[in-house]
Amino acid sequence: MNILFAILIAGALVGLNVWLYAANKKTPVPEGCENLKPDCRGCGITDCSLRAKVENREEAK
Repeated sequence: MNILFAILIAGALVGLNVWLYAANKKTPVPEGCENLKPDCRGCGITDCSLRAKVENREEAK
């Protein structure tokens, strides 16, 4: 009986996850958040891998 409850709870959690994922995909992006990119000049972390990629891309222009 405990195994049945465990399977039902796991199935419910998976179903909830699928439903929430689908609902999130249908939600429109808030205004002003359409084209977000990092502002690496304001960040003080110099060894960030994302910062290195952004700076290399800007230097190539």
